[in-house]
Amino acid sequence: MKNLVWKSIYFGKKGFLWAAYLLFAFYIYYLVTSSEELGAKLIFGCLGVIVLSIVILFEYLKNLYEKMIYALTVECDLQKAIALKGTLKKKDLFNGFKQSIIIFDSLLLLDEGNYEVCLEHLHKNQHFFHSTLDYLFIYYHTQMYCYFFLKDEENLTSCLEHLLKLKNVKKKQLSGLFSWHEITGIRYFYQNRNKKCLSELALIDKNRLNNREMTYLLYLKGQSLLKLNETSEGYRVLKEAKRIGNTLAVTQMI
Repeated sequence: MKNLVWKSIYFGKKGFLWAAYLLFAFYIYYLVTSSEELGAKLIFGCLGVIVLSIVILFEYLKNLYEKMIYALTVECDLQKAIALKGTLKKKDLFNGFKQSIIIFDSLLLLDEGNYEVCLEHLHKNQHFFHSTLDYLFIYYHTQMYCYFFLKDEENLTSCLEHLLKLKNVKKKQLSGLFSWHEITGIRYFYQNRNKKCLSELALIDKNRLNNREMTYLLYLKGQSLLKLNETSEGYRVLKEAKRIGNTLAVTQMI
């Protein structure tokens, strides 16, 4: 029911936008046909074609971007996401999605299991990631998982400290991109306080998670259960993570 409501809102907005574009096209057509001078016809016609071309290109690129994000976060299909990213970069004549691709690449490299390359990518673009609090949160959160899978406890601890400092920032200044319970859960996991870790993970609102996020959550939960010798439940949870995670690198660790 919830998904149906969001889809209705999404397609409603799309319908409204295209109706507005169509209305603009009819208006340009009216100006062209009602103008008596050839020069005015050419000016209105050329301006209308240019504006509509840019708008249609943007909508096409935005649709590609949405499909790319969906492929990564819901379908967890890395090859499909990579192919869509290639098409988007090729068609993005004005580099309007350059910043979005920088963020996307950080997620993609993590999901591919290229942790060292992901860390290099984050370092290379650290000025960009430090430009807003949300981007900074993505920066440290992605680093957190890279160090987690690299078993680099020293850098992971430092990264967690940076993230927890952001917790004190006013909520209006920071979007709820990730759950603090997840971050605290990872800290407990590395402290070998697995019951505490599971308690934190249980507090996460699962309805807000996409399949990609759920895969990482289930992986962490499954590993915590195995550490507590709850092997049956642990393997069941990891099996579910493998099913949802599709081609994500984390599923190959299960």
